[in-house]
Amino acid sequence: MGANSFDAFLLLALWVAAAAPIAIVFAIANELQSSALQIVLRIYLPLVGFAYFGRAWMRSGQTFGMRAWRLSLRAAHGHLSVARAGVRYVLALLWWASLIEGFALAFEGRYHMAAFALALFGAAYFWIFFDPEAQALHDRLSGTRVLFIPKSPGAGEKTHADQGQS
Repeated sequence: MGANSFDAFLLLALWVAAAAPIAIVFAIANELQSSALQIVLRIYLPLVGFAYFGRAWMRSGQTFGMRAWRLSLRAAHGHLSVARAGVRYVLALLWWASLIEGFALAFEGRYHMAAFALALFGAAYFWIFFDPEAQALHDRLSGTRVLFIPKSPGAGEKTHADQGQS
């Protein structure tokens, strides 16, 4: 969840930067309240998100958040394709959207619907505890795996073998 939180803040910043020029164009046209702006942003912003996540996953297997937490994404079998990365992104986006929608519904007092939305998010991530390889549901469904990268000793750090020789 730490890597997800890190990447969520980065994604939010990317979305703000990506939406600003579009909002300016609509503001100049005096159409900020139009449904066209909402439609454009609902299509454009998820594509911006996939440009970030998909490129990072296919290039190095790591987003900035994953790098900070020493995690790496790999295809379960073979090369991580655009399609496989896209399926993972869409599924993860749906889980996170259910979390946001759950809180919005709870704020409106629609507690039964909020509970359902939050349960959907929870099921996707609590799946990790029951999965034999500790993979999230979107990883299982997309054929990807998140791997932990062990910390390698740096230049100033001693290995276990070196510690006994000092």
